[in-house]
Amino acid sequence: MENFASYFTKDSKIMLENVSYESVPVLKEQTKGKKLDCKDSIVASIKYPLGVRIVFNRRMTFDPEELFVLSVSFSALLKFDPEKRDLVDWRSVDLVKEFTRAFPTLLATLNARTTLLVAQITSAAGASPLIPIAARPQGTTGSYKNPEQ
Repeated sequence: MENFASYFTKDSKIMLENVSYESVPVLKEQTKGKKLDCKDSIVASIKYPLGVRIVFNRRMTFDPEELFVLSVSFSALLKFDPEKRDLVDWRSVDLVKEFTRAFPTLLATLNARTTLLVAQITSAAGASPLIPIAARPQGTTGSYKNPEQ
């Protein structure tokens, strides 16, 4: 889609959507062989006539499952330009793909806020903060392709 960003006003609203932290008991004293898994995802939905809601989620778990399960989500609301809103059949647009292509700065902001909150939560008990590096988020309505690859 050409000029995806032009269908929206310049102001977007960013909100903390959800935080979930669950402690998982350590069943074994063995500390070798743990793998930290970090998955980012993006989901987009139409909130007609207001705009498009983008949710960026980071979920962190250990394999085997122990210590904690953490999920942090931030959302952004892209407000439709009222003059252009009805020019597109929004149900046929891959919103995640178009968002990641047209709004890299907003995507970086959602990622940065999520990273900061994950670091704060994981260091709350006195441990070193976990600061995951963003990979390629996989959304249920599309996917993010790193433009540098």
